[in-house]
Amino acid sequence: EHTPETEEYGVSSVVFRSTDMPFHPGRLSSILRGFGDYESAIGAKGASSRDDDDDDDEQVFKGVVRAKGWLWLANAHAFPVEFHAAGKHLSVEVAEMPYLAAVDRSEWTQQEEEMHKQLVDLGKWEEKYGDRANEVVFIGVNLDKTLIMEKLNAALLTEEESEALGGVEGWKRLEDPFFDGECADHYFELSDGSTQVLPS
Repeated sequence: EHTPETEEYGVSSVVFRSTDMPFHPGRLSSILRGFGDYESAIGAKGASSRDDDDDDDEQVFKGVVRAKGWLWLANAHAFPVEFHAAGKHLSVEVAEMPYLAAVDRSEWTQQEEEMHKQLVDLGKWEEKYGDRANEVVFIGVNLDKTLIMEKLNAALLTEEESEALGGVEGWKRLEDPFFDGECADHYFELSDGSTQVLPS
């Protein structure tokens, strides 16, 4: 009897999605560890993938071969952030187009009105934050899916933290490990209706 390769080699995927709150940039950065660590993941087949002597933050994405999706970072409130991982290489880039929810509705074009209707019909528009969302798929070998989901959920900004910062406006003051402190200045809000590109 033929055993599917995905089962034989422990290949699987897990999707993380959240629409309630954005990622806390500092906490998210601190857990992006373990990408490209295939050998220990393969060695964990048939056994627990965690080692009690190791810090979970060092193993979260052990075994991940590829990952892609969109991040909603608290200090990039107006623009989605594209996330890619291939092996040990990670790429985090701000999208050229802002969230529709970041554009004043009085300035929406007919196409944007239609886009809004489609998002609502698909259940991808939230009353509070519109089309802002985190959605990333991780593909790999012997993934610890429970750990991945736990750590990603814990990396989200909490309501309590938001209140302590004074609400959404205070999110721009959060640390910026991904864009050297430039993110909030360029991507927290649309000041003049135009997009700005961070220097590479």
